[in-house]
Amino acid sequence: MSKQTPVISIVIPTYNSGKYILDTLNSVYNQTFKNYEIIIIDDGSTDSTIEIINKECGNHPGINFIRSKHCGRPSVLRNIGIKNALGNFIAFLDSDDLWTKTKLADQYNLIANNNSAALVYSVSVTFGNIGIASSNYEVLPVIGKAVKSRDDLINIGNSITCSTVLAKKDLLIEVGGFDEDPQNQMEDYTLWIALADKGKIIFVPKIHTYYRVHDQQFSGDWELKKKRLEYISTKYNLKLAQYKGIRNKGIVWRLLRNFLHFISYLYYKFLSQIK
Repeated sequence: MSKQTPVISIVIPTYNSGKYILDTLNSVYNQTFKNYEIIIIDDGSTDSTIEIINKECGNHPGINFIRSKHCGRPSVLRNIGIKNALGNFIAFLDSDDLWTKTKLADQYNLIANNNSAALVYSVSVTFGNIGIASSNYEVLPVIGKAVKSRDDLINIGNSITCSTVLAKKDLLIEVGGFDEDPQNQMEDYTLWIALADKGKIIFVPKIHTYYRVHDQQFSGDWELKKKRLEYISTKYNLKLAQYKGIRNKGIVWRLLRNFLHFISYLYYKFLSQIK
C-alpha cells in the first residue's frame, strides 16, 4: 500500500463478511502492484466484520474505512467508494473474493497506456461450496465468449465478473456509477454497457479472480435471473441476450456445460502461467 497519492483505488463493500474479509484483504496486500489505496464501505455489519477491519486499519493506516447504514444494496456502497476514491483508476473487489498477485499489475499496464479504454477485466473462477458437477461451477468468460464491446455485451451477455474489473474513475463518474434502483439487481451489467459507450473494453485472458460461492449469495434460480434481465431490458430499452439455463436441464446437460467451463479453466490457467 503506497504512502503517496494512489494510482488505483480498491473499492470493497462489506456486510457480515467476518468469515472471509481477511483472506480477501491478504490477496490485496500480496499484489505486486503497490500504488493503491483500499476503501472499505460497510453496510451495517452485525458480525465480526467491524472488529476485523478496525484491526486491519491499525496495521495498515492507508485503509479508508467508511461505515454506512444498512441498505442491502452493493451498488450504493460501491458508489460511495467511487466518490471517495483518490486514484484515477478503480478496482472493484467483493469482500469474499480473492485476487491473484499480478491482477492489478497486469491490468494497469494495459489500461494506463490506452487512452481509448474504459475498463479492463480478466477471468474469474468459482470456488468454495462447489464441485465439478455443481450448477455453480463457472469460469467466466468461457473460451470464445469474451465480450470486448457494447454489442458483445448485448448480444452475448455479461461475462464480466465485478471483482475482475479495473476502470477509469472519470468515466465511472461521467456515467453516474452503479444504478441504485433496488429493482435493478444486475447493476454491474448495466454499468459495463454504459462504460462501453465511452471507451473500449480490454479482456485479459488470465485468471485473476477467484469468485467465492456460499450460502449467503443471491439465488441461483434461473427464472429469477430471467425476470431481472427482462427488467433491465425494459428499463434501458435494450434487446439483451437471454439466459439459456442449461445447468438446470439435468445432470447430463450440466456435466456437458461444466466440461466446457473446465476446458476453459485449463486454457486460461496455461495462459496465466505465461509471463
